[in-house]
Amino acid sequence: MGHSRLLDLIRDARQEVLFAAAGVPRHIGARVVEAVRSGTCLPQVEVRMLWPPCDEDEQCQIREMVRHRAQVRIAKNGGHESLLIDRRVAVVPADRQDSAGVLLAVTTPSLVTALVETFTQRWATAASWATVCGQPDEFEQSVLRHMVAGKTDDAVAGKLGVSARTVRRHVTMLMERVGARSRFELGYRAAEFGWLTSNLVPGMRDPASCEVLERAPAGAGCRASCRGLDH
Repeated sequence: MGHSRLLDLIRDARQEVLFAAAGVPRHIGARVVEAVRSGTCLPQVEVRMLWPPCDEDEQCQIREMVRHRAQVRIAKNGGHESLLIDRRVAVVPADRQDSAGVLLAVTTPSLVTALVETFTQRWATAASWATVCGQPDEFEQSVLRHMVAGKTDDAVAGKLGVSARTVRRHVTMLMERVGARSRFELGYRAAEFGWLTSNLVPGMRDPASCEVLERAPAGAGCRASCRGLDH
């Protein structure tokens, strides 16, 4: 199977794309990452990715996948690289070493079902990305609560007894941790990861669906960047 055919299969997905990486994403993984990054998957398609423990460079890639609405979990138990599309097609390497990059498309229902069950079992025991990347401490949670309430960095700094520069540094670190590109998206991801209750984030809409009016300045709260939010 060629890479273009693999991308076509991902593009044709209508319900879900399940991907299990084995080490650094190679022939299958590179195409899945490319598809998620480029928006090849339809908006309604659920993308779930199992990733092994990884280094900082790979974590940057995971943060990018999260930013593009993929659900990511970290699985410590070993497995082989595989891709499952709508529970009807499985793509696997032709050999375990995957040295030649030859891929096989499997459509036999019993085999696809077995692979889906294996993925589901591994997913259930894997650690969420939010857990792996680190829960915010008490100070960071305070920063988040004030930020989603629309307070400026200066106001948050005054409340917490620190400098505005310290507040900005912690906001930046939190954004990097979850792969957020804006403060509004950070608030959304924080609620999604369970760091904040959803009622603290106005509307709890997916940030990708929000109409951005203008970029909020660095010191502004996250409410300033999305239509329909109070200022």
